Amino acid sequence: MGMKAHQGFTLVELAIVLAISAMIAIATVPNYMARLNQTRADTTIQDTQAILDAARTYRGEKGTWPGNATCSNAIAALGATSPPMLVGVSTTNRYNYPVTTSCTQYTFSVDQNTVMDWDGVVVNGLPGSQIVNSGTYQIRTTVGAPGTEAALDNKLSRLATGNTELNRMRTNLLMGGNTIDEVNAVNAQTLNATGAVNTQTLHASGGVYGQLVNTSGGVTAGGNVTTYGYLDMNGYAAEGNWCAKAGLVTTTSSGADLTCQGNRWVRSVIWSPTIVSTGGSCADVQKGSLAFDSQGNLYVCKK
Repeated sequence: MGMKAHQGFTLVELAIVLAISAMIAIATVPNYMARLNQTRADTTIQDTQAILDAARTYRGEKGTWPGNATCSNAIAALGATSPPMLVGVSTTNRYNYPVTTSCTQYTFSVDQNTVMDWDGVVVNGLPGSQIVNSGTYQIRTTVGAPGTEAALDNKLSRLATGNTELNRMRTNLLMGGNTIDEVNAVNAQTLNATGAVNTQTLHASGGVYGQLVNTSGGVTAGGNVTTYGYLDMNGYAAEGNWCAKAGLVTTTSSGADLTCQGNRWVRSVIWSPTIVSTGGSCADVQKGSLAFDSQGNLYVCKK
């Protein structure tokens, strides 16, 4: 009978294949881990720089660092602006360690842990960074307030930045004789004008004092009108003529007082303080004045 031929791997051949595979794995695993850690380092650097850039932008616009007084919630605060100043950055870094933020009056810092041998790589990729704890591979990156802040603090902003101090004058506003236009309301403690003040309506809750007040319309007062001089009426009316509203007061061209009653101008009654008698003189009182004699009888002056 003939011998049968068998095909396949011998144990020796299989052992050689496994040995070669193992050597290849041993050679490639460190390279894979190095590439993985390099990617983690690069991404950590980018995320950290994004946080720092957003914090400085926030400081430039708002005048303060983001978040609460210690900036412990700065990442959340930067993501909550409209539009968000920080997107896609977590409070956990690529090494699965927490990213914490803090601040002082003039500095903002980001703290985070890395892994062995890679803390130095991240520090070298981030300006203003240092290793603060070599045992835990903790690094800290710090930036200062924007360099233009000191100069801009003394300049008024024409936009509403959220920092009212940037829109507030801390000294007198000198216009050099120029005009201020497009004003909605002026709220002031005192208004001094050496020239004319032109207004459509003037509302005063206190007193209005002036050497001369000219108006082309009406003057309405919710209380009394008091004058320490004379009331000079430039409008005249004739007795018996029509008038618009009861209670209006004017004078005739000769100065006699007239009041509006029943839509007619009528002469006001003038009482003489002098006791009169029949046939006596009206003295200095006007014609039509009324007076009493010593007995209480009423007389009309007819002079």
